[in-house]
Amino acid sequence: MTDREMVIGTWKMLRWTSLKNEQPDGYPMGEDALGQIIYSAEGYMEAFLMRADYHTNPSTTDANANTCLAYGGTFRLDGDQVVHDVTFATLPHWIGRPLVRNMTWQDGELLLKTAPEFSKSGNRYEHQILWRRVNA
Repeated sequence: MTDREMVIGTWKMLRWTSLKNEQPDGYPMGEDALGQIIYSAEGYMEAFLMRADYHTNPSTTDANANTCLAYGGTFRLDGDQVVHDVTFATLPHWIGRPLVRNMTWQDGELLLKTAPEFSKSGNRYEHQILWRRVNA
């Protein structure tokens, strides 16, 4: 079980992998995607993820889930899960709903996994994001 103090802090994204039927299926924002997630002692969280080349987009480009994703709100732990209760997001359908992430630890790095989702054709999809704590 994960202790709250284990997650408090700022984390840098190392890798975001998509899985299809439990097999690697690419990188949603590229192998060099950038991101950070912050968990505060007060119970707030914020996450920002983007393609590494996002800054090269024309200023008229709308942010979308394929290029840039941000959300925040509060968080709580439930065993080996962290629940992000979303207050604001670039994806409107996330606002007001909990995003549950399964947590595992790999040599001090935090792996957050989405719950599996199934397509109409029966394929199983999930995402895994590996984070490393940023030391001040």
